[in-house]
Amino acid sequence: MPATFAEGKIGVEIKRSDFMIKSNVTSSSVINAAIERYQYLVEHEYFESPYDFNEGALKTSGYIYSLEVDVQTAQDVFDLETDESYTLEVPVEGKAVISAKTPFGAVRGLETFSQLIVANSGRKIIKNAPVRIVDAPKFPHRGILLDTSRNFYHVDAILRTLDAMAYNKLNVLHWHIVDAFSWPIESKVHPELTEKGAYSVDMRYSYEDVKKIINYAKNRAIRVMPEFDMPGHTFVVGEAHPEIMSCLNKQPNWDKFAAEPPSGQLNIADPRAVSFAFDIITEYSRLFLDLGFHIGGGVLNEDCWKEDPVVELYVRDHPGESINSLIVGWFTQMSEKLGEMGKIAFAYEDP
Repeated sequence: MPATFAEGKIGVEIKRSDFMIKSNVTSSSVINAAIERYQYLVEHEYFESPYDFNEGALKTSGYIYSLEVDVQTAQDVFDLETDESYTLEVPVEGKAVISAKTPFGAVRGLETFSQLIVANSGRKIIKNAPVRIVDAPKFPHRGILLDTSRNFYHVDAILRTLDAMAYNKLNVLHWHIVDAFSWPIESKVHPELTEKGAYSVDMRYSYEDVKKIINYAKNRAIRVMPEFDMPGHTFVVGEAHPEIMSCLNKQPNWDKFAAEPPSGQLNIADPRAVSFAFDIITEYSRLFLDLGFHIGGGVLNEDCWKEDPVVELYVRDHPGESINSLIVGWFTQMSEKLGEMGKIAFAYEDP
């Protein structure tokens, strides 16, 4: 339910032949795309409420001719601090109004307006006018995690997922792009990763695919936060660079080295592995626009590194160092690198 909701008892009809959505802001691509999208939905979407089954034609006493979207700023930077609040007022006659501080709040208001409309006897109506809704999200991060490494999802499927998120006012797609099983995203710095790590040539995301997904999401008030899981869950990296790996595809006792097969973690004592991780952070920080950048860190297996000769030698030659201190050092370096790129590091906190 909205934070504040008030309604009357009068049914109003959307005057479909004249109905228009317009805004005081014309310079925002987010607003312009949203108006076009919801204008189409109001005209073409047909939802007949099960609640009104067999009720016949519901009584209406007025018309809504237009929807005015009043936004305080055209600024369309979307992050954790962005205001998504809005007020929606539907009168018993005339013009409905959405008031919002940002384009993203306006998008939320447009979604609510579209959900108030039901089909009835060939008409589009809003029941129980006048309606006044004042709403804002309780949580600034409301999202889903989509894993495209274990199971590849084509771009169209991701776009449909973003549509579903918008209908439910979710605002973060945590895109778990790569994992041990596949590397489906194009890399211009290390093209060998995709060449050897994608399931097939048809199961890859190009730069243009990623940009399309990010833009599609932004127009629906959704951030796209990428995750490149390191140093664990990186068997697929070993397909192209076995020289920077530890416990790569250990058999038959893989369960000693990984939570699930195939085993393989970046060698946290090898400067080449650190350099590789910096390459990944640098390249994809430029492709993904969101401030958040997830570097994984889940389900790390210390046995993997305990039996690695490079790690053993490093710990022996550096008194006071341990596998735990190497892990801490790894994430410190990755976080600092992301800071240099203007990003905020996210990571899992396993017990």
